[in-house]
Amino acid sequence: MLRFATFTSDIELPFYTSLASHKINHDKLDDSSRKLLGLYEIRSSDAPEISCRLQVHSNALTNDTSVVQPAYMSALHR
Repeated sequence: MLRFATFTSDIELPFYTSLASHKINHDKLDDSSRKLLGLYEIRSSDAPEISCRLQVHSNALTNDTSVVQPAYMSALHR
């Protein structure tokens, strides 16, 4: 039987500091889109309701998408 699990967002607090810094110092408050690297983590040891997480780390705005740890799957959003 095929089941679908909804993802929960897990955004690190330092991400917001990094975002504010980039928006003020680099983007100069430009509101155009920018790349954001999110990482999917599936933990089979957790309950199904919380086993699928989309994590946004503090380096999500500057991280190279080719360097993703083996336990994660990347989800590049633009």
